[in-house]
Amino acid sequence: MNKAVLFSDFTIITSNDDGNVSVLEHGYCVVSEDKICYVGTSSEDASKVASEISDEQNDVYEGKNKILCPTFANAHAHMPMSIFRNIADDFALNDWLFGEIIPREDKMIEEDFRFGHLLSIAEMIESGTACAANMYDGAKITTKASVEAGFRVQQTIMGKKCVDGKWSTDAKDVEDFNAFCRDLNSDLITRSLLVHSVYLYPEHLYPSLAELAKAYDLPVSVHISETLTELKNCMDQYGCSPVEKLNSANLLSDTTVAAHCVHLSDADRAILSEKGVWIAHNPSSNMKLASGFADTQAMEKMNMRLCLGTDGAASNNNQDMFMEMRLAAFMAKGSTLDPTVLPASRVFHMATRNGYLACGFSDCGIIETGMKADIQIIDYDCPQMWPLGNPISALVYSCGPKCVESVMINGKFVLYKHELTTLDKEKIFASTKKTMERLK
Repeated sequence: MNKAVLFSDFTIITSNDDGNVSVLEHGYCVVSEDKICYVGTSSEDASKVASEISDEQNDVYEGKNKILCPTFANAHAHMPMSIFRNIADDFALNDWLFGEIIPREDKMIEEDFRFGHLLSIAEMIESGTACAANMYDGAKITTKASVEAGFRVQQTIMGKKCVDGKWSTDAKDVEDFNAFCRDLNSDLITRSLLVHSVYLYPEHLYPSLAELAKAYDLPVSVHISETLTELKNCMDQYGCSPVEKLNSANLLSDTTVAAHCVHLSDADRAILSEKGVWIAHNPSSNMKLASGFADTQAMEKMNMRLCLGTDGAASNNNQDMFMEMRLAAFMAKGSTLDPTVLPASRVFHMATRNGYLACGFSDCGIIETGMKADIQIIDYDCPQMWPLGNPISALVYSCGPKCVESVMINGKFVLYKHELTTLDKEKIFASTKKTMERLK
């Protein structure tokens, strides 16, 4: 029989698939293997469930002055870019990407991908994030690193190649990565096809990428209308918006994750809503690169599916989903002069359940019997969260990474009482420091 973990007398906060967020005071939760086996207010029932799982003495985690809630799912990140943190700041996006980042990326070696990715995982775990959509090259390296760290990842596959200046799709790349993932045999992995943007590849490639995605049943990861420059160039080149162009290439569906979506028309929003596209809102990156302010109020009115992302540590400088929740809410309220827009409960749902769904993990992001045990423990016995008041507001407006005490992914503690259990931070720090010195 398996041993259980009994979380005793917590404030349990979770959303559901309707977007409603509930607070359960004096709650109990039982986890065995990778699943949640009980959630409720009865100490007796929780103990009974735990004892039925194992005859041994089960582990008990006491919850005084603590919150138990789902971990975050970061729906848009470039994780190995943590190695470029604080070395390419205060540039507009085009200058930043083509003048500062891509020349450095061209010099990256395998070790850079691995340890840059692990650095992001360490930062994410310590700030309550258990899952991320990693839009980046080096798929095998980063996926293996994620599994070894016990971290969920939706990894992009390149699925394309450029030979003698001519672009084409690459089915073998997809098949090789699929075989690699089968060998890893981990339910911590989902996959998507890296389309990147409407401006990076020649026009003929986009319909071919759509066909590749359909043939291999792959979601699509893409940046859309991040800047006015992108919008203007697309209008000048194709006579339509990036949304319209990607839609005409059949790249928009209910599994597509579209990052940024800052500059959208009503027609764009109608298309994205009708197709059921996931919108990964990146408030910090959008502000830092002066891309603009995504109109989340208009998106909400069009019933668009919203989640949250940090983007890369080179364009945000951290991977803190607490900050993204807070800024998403504040930006929406400040830009509309309406304090009721994007309330705390809605932003929390975006950061948890919606993020997991966008990343392809349908059984995560809710504290409910039968769901995967992806859980974070927040200690609110600290000045920044005291007195607690409304627990949902406290999580979104007051909390930060230092309040995260423990994180469980797939039923295993990857952070236990502020100590990482699957990562060697000193080794990660030493390696990424060498990388930064070489590439800066």
